[in-house]
Amino acid sequence: MAMNLSLQNTKTNTYHIYLRGECLFKDLDDYEFKIIWGRLYHSYYKDEIEYEKVVLNDKEITEDASY
Repeated sequence: MAMNLSLQNTKTNTYHIYLRGECLFKDLDDYEFKIIWGRLYHSYYKDEIEYEKVVLNDKEITEDASY
């Protein structure tokens, strides 16, 4: 069977949330990030909180996991 190339090279987003440089949440998916970031950022710590978005190809994930 031939695989669909668009499924082979899908991208996965993951997020890390930091407070004062300390990681509070790591590897959140889009849904988790939206909920947690919305509550933290809009309610608390606006000047001390930041996030990092990491975009990975599924191909990269499977290649890295093989070691």
